[in-house]
Amino acid sequence: MRKIRSTVTLLGALSLLGGISPIFGAPACGDLENKKPESLLEYLQGERSRLNRDCVLYAIEQLGNGHYAPAIKTLMGYLDYRKPDPPNFGSPTAPLIRGHSEWSGSIYPAGTALAQIGKPAIPQLAEVIAEASTSDLVRNNAGDVVFAIYREDPAEGIAAMVSAAHTKSDPMDSLRLMDQARRQAGRCSPQRRNDCENAVLK
Repeated sequence: MRKIRSTVTLLGALSLLGGISPIFGAPACGDLENKKPESLLEYLQGERSRLNRDCVLYAIEQLGNGHYAPAIKTLMGYLDYRKPDPPNFGSPTAPLIRGHSEWSGSIYPAGTALAQIGKPAIPQLAEVIAEASTSDLVRNNAGDVVFAIYREDPAEGIAAMVSAAHTKSDPMDSLRLMDQARRQAGRCSPQRRNDCENAVLK
């Protein structure tokens, strides 16, 4: 019950950041049901093209619900793993609902899992954002996770990215972190916009 309450609290808070798409629970996976986190992580570390989609989504969700920090690195590799839309999504019988600033974790569930794990994921999220080889999609999703982790004080999350940028010896790595900090500052609510923009300047 505590895990369910924690997930609902996170999703409710994220919806207040600017709107989200509908959250669809992960499908069941009989092969992984009642498995320990270590087994779920081992499954995700297999060859991705050979893994069952429902089991991947199930494992990601369960690792997030369990706040399983050893899964952070592996979950980073799934920040581009998209949850499929349900049948007829966007049709008159299942209308598409989108907020003006969509929470990417509702589409890429590894983002929600990492947000549930929380601050222990920040150093690796910063590395993913900084790396030249990271795709724009993954970089933005990683930035969204930082924003979600610091949802109670977005300026603190932006300051964390700025601080990470200052530690980089490669100016391009630093620039990528600063660009993401500015992007996230633009997502802050009007009430917090000044604090967020000031955090970029620190």
